[in-house]
Amino acid sequence: MRDKKHENLQIPLMYAFREANRKGDARTRIDQRVEGERVLSERGALRRRGVGEAALKKDLAIDLMALVNTIDLDSAEDMDGLDFARKSVLNFGLPDVAHITSDELAVRDIGDNLKAALLHFEPRLYADALVVERDEVFDEVNQRIRFVVSGEMACTPFDVPIDFVAEVEVSSGKVQLMRLPVTT
Repeated sequence: MRDKKHENLQIPLMYAFREANRKGDARTRIDQRVEGERVLSERGALRRRGVGEAALKKDLAIDLMALVNTIDLDSAEDMDGLDFARKSVLNFGLPDVAHITSDELAVRDIGDNLKAALLHFEPRLYADALVVERDEVFDEVNQRIRFVVSGEMACTPFDVPIDFVAEVEVSSGKVQLMRLPVTT
């Protein structure tokens, strides 16, 4: 039986770009040779070796934070008749929630919009496994609504379970994601 906690997973392409940027060598061409033979660079070794589950979750958290804290274009511009633009990255993000009250129907829309955005803009998440449920506790004082999100992130050689809490501050539209790795 495999020990999933200690097995390395195949890295997504964006992870490789982020690592190169973080190390400051994204523009550096690495072509080391010893006695005419090419030596495998750290970047190349990383692609072959893979990374752990925590690193992949941290990478996912970076993209999820960007997604949930971006207001889509459809909230600011009339996109009637622009179906292709509405479905493209031009419309990346969530609908603006700053105008929404704690009305039950409006709150349900927030959860539906969150799930739709996750499915549309985050290809690492499996549609069949993604569940977004409202946490019934509502913070009246701070106007915050919580959603519990669970699902699976597509990885090789096995998929990684994910779960986090999305806390939406209705007055500002800001979303905090909790129970995900720190993304600083």
